[in-house]
Parts: sequence; C-alpha cells; structure tokens
Amino acid sequence: MKALVTGGAGFVGHHIVNELIEQKIKTIVYDQADPNDFFGSNQKIKKNSLIEYVQGDILDFDLLNKVMKGCDIVFHTAAIADIEESRHEPIKTMRINVLGTVNCLEAARQNNISRFLYASSAYTAGKKGSFYRVSKQTSEALCKTYNEESGLNYTILRYGSLYGRESNEWNFIYGVCRDLLTKGEYTYLSSPESEREYIHINDAARETVRISLADEFINKAVLITGHQRIKIKELFAMIEEILGKKIKINYDPNPTQYHYIMTPYSFEADVATRINLSQYIDVSEGILDCLRFVQNELDHEKLGKKDDK
Repeated sequence: MKALVTGGAGFVGHHIVNELIEQKIKTIVYDQADPNDFFGSNQKIKKNSLIEYVQGDILDFDLLNKVMKGCDIVFHTAAIADIEESRHEPIKTMRINVLGTVNCLEAARQNNISRFLYASSAYTAGKKGSFYRVSKQTSEALCKTYNEESGLNYTILRYGSLYGRESNEWNFIYGVCRDLLTKGEYTYLSSPESEREYIHINDAARETVRISLADEFINKAVLITGHQRIKIKELFAMIEEILGKKIKINYDPNPTQYHYIMTPYSFEADVATRINLSQYIDVSEGILDCLRFVQNELDHEKLGKKDDK
C-alpha cells in the first residue's frame, strides 16, 4: 500500500505520516514547506526509508496529479485552518480550502485512488467558524458529489479540539501554554463555562490511520474527538495546579463569537459517526507534555539569544 498526505508537514499531517510509517506504509509527503525543515524537525521520519517528500502546492494540479500516480489512499490535510485568518482572508481561504480540495479530488479520480480521506472539522456541524466552516462544508459536499459522479470513495474526518506537541502557533493549547509560561496570564475571548472535548494529536492520528484501513467507514463522516469533556475554567485550574503557581485568566466574552461555547452542532446538520477510542492520552498528561514542550522551546530561544550576543 502507498499513501499520499497533502499538508504532510503540518500539525495533523505530519502526525498522520508518523503513524503511517509505524504501520510500515509507504508514504509521500506533499507540502509547500522546505524538506530540510521537515526532516530536520522530525527524527522519526528522517531515518525512515518508507517516506518520500515532494515540495508542492495543492493549487498546482499537474504536479499533484503526477505525484499521486501509484498511490492507493490519499489523506488531504492541507488547508488554512486558523479561523481568525479565514475571517480576514476569505478569498485566500476559499482558494486553498475549496479549489485545493477540488484539485486533490480530481487527481484522486484520475489516478483511481481507492479512498480519499478528507480532514474536516467539527465546526461543519454548526453555524460558527466563519469562512473556515463554510470552506469545510463546501469541501465535504465536494467529496460526496465526486462519489456520486465518479464512484470515488471518501471518508470525512471531522476533528474536534486537537492539541499536542509540535502544534501550530495559533493552536489554543499551545498559545495558552506559551502565554502562561512567559507572562503568567492569558486572555480567553469567551465564557469560562465554555466546554471542549480535547483529543491529543497522537490519538487522532492513530484513529485516522485505523479508519483509513477499515471498510466500515467508506463514504461516511466520522467524528474524531476526545472522551474527556472539560470546562475552560477547569482546564485553567488544572494547568495552575500543574504549574504549582497562581495564574491570571482574563475572560472577555465577545458578543460576536466565531467559536462555539457548548457544542458545535446545529439542528440541521447531518450526524457523523462518533469514534470510541480504545485508548487515549489523559488530558492532564497531555497538557503537562505540552507545557514541557513549550518550556523547552522557550529555553532554546533564550539560549539562541545568548549565542547571538
């Protein structure tokens, strides 16, 4: 079996790549990032002969189509995933998230890919999420329509609140850890009663690959989220206890909300199959690991500044 992962250098993508390599599946990483940066930051991948890296853009159909030849499954994770960025860049969001998805689907159709796995979001089930939600809803519809028109099998992966090591800078947990370790305070732009079901990226990647190999998820939408529902105020209390010192949290409930408070669902949405994890990383252990990662990152930054002097 051979897989291709678009956005394979990104947060979700490179953890899926790690899991594919663990399963001994040959994998092509397709991403705009410099391959030296990709291999330099991931020692597990660097030493593995199962992986091929292609630097490319999902808007470059010819290259994408060429690279996809000989692949069996495609994991499409490349996208603008920051809701704030999507709010201010709607044209760019639609071009990358929608047109890029069409390119991937068409290349998959032309190359007779057996399964197209689309990295979507729990936001597609509701009305929050601005242009990001719209782009994901549109792309989900495209997956279904390609199946209707050409028989291309798909699985829609609706991820919940992801966190873990090597996340994007705009990732919520990463931002919280960094601000609390550097400033001792954080401003949360919503209610302290907001609730989330965080899922560690390692758990999400493992389940993603498992789903890709199981026929029961063909042509279905799957919800991949955590089993530990937690209020934001409880999350901050847990971090404070882990740190062993007082932290300051400023709550600023904005009446114009782009993130959901209690649930992403709205009545008219179709219902995805919820995945029950056979094992999962406890959220307190995951948060502790994130704090250690960010602290290590900060230590390296300080060391770098000293070396520059």
